[in-house]
Amino acid sequence: MSSRRISIGMPIYNGGESIRRALDCLLGQTHTHFELIISDNASTDGVTQSITEEYAQRDSRIRRTRQPVNLGAVPNFLWVLNEAKGEYFMWAADDDFWSANYLEELAARLDEVPEAILATPQVQVATTFRNGAKEQEIVPAAPEGGREAIIEAYIENFKSCIWIYGLYRTDWVQKHAAEWRNYPPVGGDVVWLWGVILKERIVGNSQATFFYTANHNARKELTYRENVEMCGEMFYHMFRLSWSQSPARDRWRGLVNACRHYYRHHLFRKDLLITSIRITRIALLWCWIGLETGVRRTISRLLPSFARRENHIAETGSSAVEAPGYRDSPPELRDAT
Repeated sequence: MSSRRISIGMPIYNGGESIRRALDCLLGQTHTHFELIISDNASTDGVTQSITEEYAQRDSRIRRTRQPVNLGAVPNFLWVLNEAKGEYFMWAADDDFWSANYLEELAARLDEVPEAILATPQVQVATTFRNGAKEQEIVPAAPEGGREAIIEAYIENFKSCIWIYGLYRTDWVQKHAAEWRNYPPVGGDVVWLWGVILKERIVGNSQATFFYTANHNARKELTYRENVEMCGEMFYHMFRLSWSQSPARDRWRGLVNACRHYYRHHLFRKDLLITSIRITRIALLWCWIGLETGVRRTISRLLPSFARRENHIAETGSSAVEAPGYRDSPPELRDAT
């Protein structure tokens, strides 16, 4: 059994009674050398606070913090990560649960492969759809066979993005997880993990099982435009990450794989390209979104220049002609489709 200390980060918002099952499962792990960092993201249900306080008093391995204001989902995920002091780290959601040997098996896998930065489990996904239908599915752990085999598995099943709840080397994930802020709120986990797969060594251990709960009734349903914007932004970032590879042959292979993943799991699955009318509609909407984004960027770049010029005139009392090359470079803006 691995002797390494593990940090578990649990970001919570209005978790309700399901928190008890998750906490009982984590506290019953066969690997007992861990800390559990809970960040209550200013919950308003009244239940989350009382349950987490109860468990924190019961077990000294729990460090609980209640945020004074809601940080947002991704910042709360990053907050628990930055508090981690263990050698390995994992995120834990309040409505999921894990096999009793989860930490033990994944820590042992990272011990076996020192160059790996993430050990992934087998995932059992329980999905509840808006119409009440339920579905059970098993997502295998990351396969052996190198990066190409893992990329193929990731493309084959979009639910492989749940590997993000595996076990990381803390020092690595603390340095790189902030990149998640650059990606869309919906689908950012898919993009971030895509970048990890392209650049880093990932391993799997099917002896560890993660039970993932997907309840569509608890999610905000996106409008057609929001789906198009989200897909477009994911497309851009997956292409950008693929193009950053070297040597050049890996760039083109990465672009092809990004296209395959994007079409299979985002355009086709969301019925955005089912008919010619929808194809035309999405093309026109992307053109409009691109024009709208371009106008916003142009205005944001011009306004600081106008403000500087007005301040200069007010201070000097004259409208001096701007010298060639004087204009400051525009502020860095987040790329969006």
